[in-house]
Amino acid sequence: MQANALKKKIEDALSQALSLAGEKDVEAAVDILRQQIEAVEALNLYNDGRADYYDFNTLMEMVMFQSQHPEIHPVSDIEEPLNRLYAMYGSLLLEQGKLDEAQEALAIAMDWNPMSADIAFEHAEVFKQKKDWEKLKELTIAIFPIAYKRREIAHCYRNLGYYFVEKQMWDEAVGCYLLSMSFADAEGRYQAELELKYIHDETEGQAQRPSIGALRSYGEKYGFPIGPDSKIIETAMQYGKTMLANKKYEHAQYFLDIAYKLTESKELKELLDGINKAMK
Repeated sequence: MQANALKKKIEDALSQALSLAGEKDVEAAVDILRQQIEAVEALNLYNDGRADYYDFNTLMEMVMFQSQHPEIHPVSDIEEPLNRLYAMYGSLLLEQGKLDEAQEALAIAMDWNPMSADIAFEHAEVFKQKKDWEKLKELTIAIFPIAYKRREIAHCYRNLGYYFVEKQMWDEAVGCYLLSMSFADAEGRYQAELELKYIHDETEGQAQRPSIGALRSYGEKYGFPIGPDSKIIETAMQYGKTMLANKKYEHAQYFLDIAYKLTESKELKELLDGINKAMK
């Protein structure tokens, strides 16, 4: 089967499953995806040993992978949306409460795209529902090095806040939810506010807002960073400035915008303004 034909089959299955799930017919959506996965696996694709095959969703994901894994070469980014196929299948199984099956499907999705924070969060959600708090913390901390969007960083801190609530470590939980709010979109801030209200009610207002020094000490003690991953910022800036030097303005804008949104650097804002003028 030609790659483009298979790509269309998978995209059609994803579209049908999304529509059925929207109509609350999750079982039918799962059946469609399961049949498509069985058909794909029967083809035994990408076992030729000529490259390491992945399915990245964005250019930044591929660049991060190459930056973090220089020893893996060559890397081939395939056309078929296999990570989305397994990820949606796993998410629907999670919705059905089939946690072990969901865990397996989402692990395969992560094999195809180890740089997707969204898939990694779904995988971590399995362990949240299993009430395996230590695994939830471990998997969440592992997402920081691939979280290149502010909402993803916010989600990391909300997960850690949830972990600390379950451990009744109230000050640490408050700190993580406050950190999440500094990176979150409106929905994420609302979720954090609800959790902070729960903590306030549960502790009768005794939970303390930690200082910046205390937050840093929590990060050091439990192994999570305070703020965006510095290597992600460095990678985005390096690629952006290289593209700018080569007058590839769209790519320069793409990478520098990622770095700017994480740092709000005045230098990057000036570079982006210059690129916007050059593109007009």
